[in-house]
This record gives sequence, structure tokens and C-alpha cells, in this order.
Amino acid sequence: MKTYHHGNLKKELIKIACKLCERDGYTKLSIRSLAKESKVSQTAPYRHFKTKEDLYAAITKEGFDKLNKEMLSIKAKNPKTYLINCGKSYIDFGLENANTYDLMFGTAVGNYADYPELSESANNLFQILLSNFKKLSNDNDETVAFKCITLWSMVHGLVGIIRKVNITGKHNRNGPMPFAGQISKNLDFHLDKVITGLVETK
Repeated sequence: MKTYHHGNLKKELIKIACKLCERDGYTKLSIRSLAKESKVSQTAPYRHFKTKEDLYAAITKEGFDKLNKEMLSIKAKNPKTYLINCGKSYIDFGLENANTYDLMFGTAVGNYADYPELSESANNLFQILLSNFKKLSNDNDETVAFKCITLWSMVHGLVGIIRKVNITGKHNRNGPMPFAGQISKNLDFHLDKVITGLVETK
């Protein structure tokens, strides 16, 4: 059984939980399985996570923190290019961290307000997008927020569609898959068109 320095156990448990979530999917993760993987007693994780939802919330926060960090690391010459790169980074994150992404945007964690740190991290993602979208639009704050949500929804939808394309696209030449595949290969062009359309919409 492993021992940890005081104060490090929670951090280590979250790290291992994130690994298990991505490896096996969050539905297969339990506090019991976390204890086994961490080589600690069955009761040790309960000192930090009273319920499975508490554990899910911790993983979800880590996911948003990671995504926010990636967004903030983007360098661009103007807000439009920044948003295009944000869209690509967001899609890459969703594809490369599929199980964590599903937990972040699913319903396994109910009310984010019950987890203030998670709520703050999730809201920060929107604020990053919103602050840059405002630089492109002369609309009022409510309209800009609506347009930003529309952009986010489109990019979010592309994650799911591209994941499906990657599984079945090569064998499905009918329906939307071929077109979605084309978009996935030229994201800069399509994100540019979408952002331009949103900015110009009155």
C-alpha cells in the first residue's frame, strides 16, 4: 500500500482518476476502483470524495483547466485568427480526450454551482471566447454572447461529428459524413466562414 505526504493524496487521486477516466471511460470509474488503482485503502478516497459525483466533478474541473490552459497558450495576430485557433484547439482536445470530454459536457455531474471551483473553470472557458469575440463585433453584450454561444455550439457539434467520421466516414459515402470529413480536413477555412457569418449577422 502506498503512502503519501500529507496533503498530496487528493492531488494524486485526481491524477489517477483522470487517467482511469480517459482509459476506461467515466462510467467504469468508481471510488473503489480508484482506491485499488492508487494502492490505498478502500476508505482513503472517501476523505476527499464523498460521492462518485464529487469524483466526477474533480475530473471535470481538471478537464476544463487543461482546455483553458491550451486556449490561453494560443498566440495569434488578431482576434479572428485567435478564435479560429481556439476552435481547432477545442476540437483537438475533444478528439484526443474523448472520455474526459464526454464527462465534461454530459450530465454525470449535475449542478456545477454545487462545485464552485469547477463552475469557475467552466465559466472561464466561455469568458475566453467571449472576450475575443467582443473585439470583432459592435453588437450589444447580449447579442455578442448569443453569437459566441452559437460558435461554441457549432464547434462542440463538430467534435461529435468528426469522432463519428473517424469511425465510419471512410465506409460511408452517403449522407453528411463525406461533407463532415471535408470540413475536418480544412478547419481553418470553415471556421473563418462561420465566424465571419456570425459577426456580420444583424
